[in-house]
Amino acid sequence: MPLPIAVPAAFRIIAHRGASAYAPENTAPAFRLAAAMGADEVELDAQLAADGEIVLCHDRDLTRYGHGARVVEEMSWPELSALDMGAWFSPYLFGGERMLRLEDLFALFGDQLTYHIEIKGAASGLPAAIHAAILRHGLAERCIVTSFSAAALGAMRAIDRNMRLGWLVREIDAGALAQARDLGLFQLCPAAETVTAQQVAQARDVTPEVRAWGLDERGEVLALIQRVLDAGCDGMTINWPDWVTH
Repeated sequence: MPLPIAVPAAFRIIAHRGASAYAPENTAPAFRLAAAMGADEVELDAQLAADGEIVLCHDRDLTRYGHGARVVEEMSWPELSALDMGAWFSPYLFGGERMLRLEDLFALFGDQLTYHIEIKGAASGLPAAIHAAILRHGLAERCIVTSFSAAALGAMRAIDRNMRLGWLVREIDAGALAQARDLGLFQLCPAAETVTAQQVAQARDVTPEVRAWGLDERGEVLALIQRVLDAGCDGMTINWPDWVTH
């Protein structure tokens, strides 16, 4: 299959943690590269540091990034900001790259991007902190808040009845549809490997959009892209945003 693959004009090409196949996830180079590749939507992972700063990091602890089993939520921003978050990916290309805060990302790109902000971790104050940051930067129309946790989405809905929310699920089933209706979701977000046209059709009775996740294994991506398109999804997160184009 020749690359890039053409997708419908309205299809959301969402760079997963930035262009994370080419640069360390959730860092400035990954987001800059995604934008350079033409992606105007990015997905990112938000956690709450011990001092209340919203930091961008996927894993609960720092083992994968070379800093041991220290827990992100138990560290302060000064501690986290001193860490090298690029060398684990490529010491030569990205050694010395630092962690970002949500504030930093908003300051870098403003309304140039649409942000799919995933609530990670267990900090009860994270939904309110994310909401405050979004409003402070005037980016409510450019943000979609997502989570695997229905409780976290419920907390955000209690704060803001108009915030666009997306629930990350393994597959769209009766339970997911019911929860989507109860929460007034904007998106249901199934795993790409499970999504079907029938599920998408059912979801459209409940949510405006269906967008897929899990296009992050190189050997499977082409087949998954085709599956997502055949199912009629409205978008997908992908580590290789240059593999698809409008």
